[in-house]
Amino acid sequence: MSGAAMRHEPTFSLGDHTLPVPMALHRENRHRLCTRLKANKSFRAGSVVLLQGGESTTLYCSDREPLFRQESYFHWAFGVLETDCYGAIEVDTGRTTLFVPKLPEQYAVWMGRLQALEQFKSKYAVDHVQYVPDISSVLTGMKPTVLLLLHGLNTDSGKMSRQAAFDGISEFSIDSELLHPEMAECRVFKSDMELEVLRYTCGISSAAHKLVMKRIRPGMKEYQLESLFLQYCYANGGCRFVAYTCICGSGDNGATLHYGHSGAPNEKTVQATDMCLFDMGGEYYCYTSDITCSYPASGKFTADQRLIYEAVLKATRAVMEGSKPGANWVDLHRYNLPKPRFLSAS
Repeated sequence: MSGAAMRHEPTFSLGDHTLPVPMALHRENRHRLCTRLKANKSFRAGSVVLLQGGESTTLYCSDREPLFRQESYFHWAFGVLETDCYGAIEVDTGRTTLFVPKLPEQYAVWMGRLQALEQFKSKYAVDHVQYVPDISSVLTGMKPTVLLLLHGLNTDSGKMSRQAAFDGISEFSIDSELLHPEMAECRVFKSDMELEVLRYTCGISSAAHKLVMKRIRPGMKEYQLESLFLQYCYANGGCRFVAYTCICGSGDNGATLHYGHSGAPNEKTVQATDMCLFDMGGEYYCYTSDITCSYPASGKFTADQRLIYEAVLKATRAVMEGSKPGANWVDLHRYNLPKPRFLSAS
C-alpha cells in the first residue's frame, strides 16, 4: 500500500515508532474468505458468516478484569480490539456489519468517552455498525439462507472453537461445518500485509533477545532476563502481549519444554557454567513471533556445549534449506544428518 493511501486508510498504531497496520488487511482477509466459501460446492447463495469475538471476564470471584486479548479468528476478520462484539459478513457481496455492546452512559466514568456507532465504523472500516441487542433483527433483515458459524477443532490445543450464540439464533438456519476448515485454511496463507506485521513482530523480538544476550550475567535471576525481554518488546515495539509464557531456562531447566509456568516461574539463579535456553516471542496486534536461542551464561562455550550447539545448528540450517514450496512438514523433521562424535566423558 502506498504512503498516500495509508494516510487515508484507518490504521492500528501505537505511536510513530511502531508499525501502522491498515484496516485494509482485514478487508482483504474477508475477501479471501468469501472467495473460498463461494468456491466450495456446499456453499449456498445468501449465506452470512457470523463470528463472535472474545468476551469480557473477571478473575475468579473478584472484580479484577484480566487484560483482554481478542479471539484470533475474530481479529483476523475484523481487527476489532474491544470485547463482547460480533461481526457478520454477507458472503455474496462481502458487505460487513459489526455489532458492538450498548453500554450505559455511566460506564464512561470507568472507561472514558464511549464511542458512537459512526466512530466504530470509521475506526474499523466496515460497512455498518449496530448494537449487539439488535443482532437478531438486523440479521433477519439480511434474509440469510443460512448462518455460517465457526465450530472446529484446534489441533494444537485439542480444544474446539466456540461458535457464535445470541438470543434468537434458533430462528435461523445454521451451518457449523462449512466455515471452520475454509477460514482455518485462509489463515495458513498470509497476505503481504500480514507478512509485514510478522516481520515487524519478529524484528522487535529478535532485538529483545539480543538485549538479553548483552545483559546476562551469572548471578542474575531467570525472571530478571524475562523482564528485560518484556520491557524491550513493549517499550520499543508496542508489544503489550507475548505469544506465550516466556521460557527462561538456565542449566537443567532448559530441558523442560514449558518451563516458566506458575509452578516454576523462571526463578533459578543463573550460574557461570550454565547453558541457557530462552524461548520468548513478542506479539503485536495479535500477530506473534516464536524465537528460541541458546548460549552459555558466561559467554564462552565449553567443548561439550559447543559440540551439541553446533550439531543442533547444523540440523536447523538443513531444515531451513529444505523449507521450500512442496516440502512436507513431517519429512523436514526426519532429515538425516551426520551423527556428532560422542560427547567427552567429562
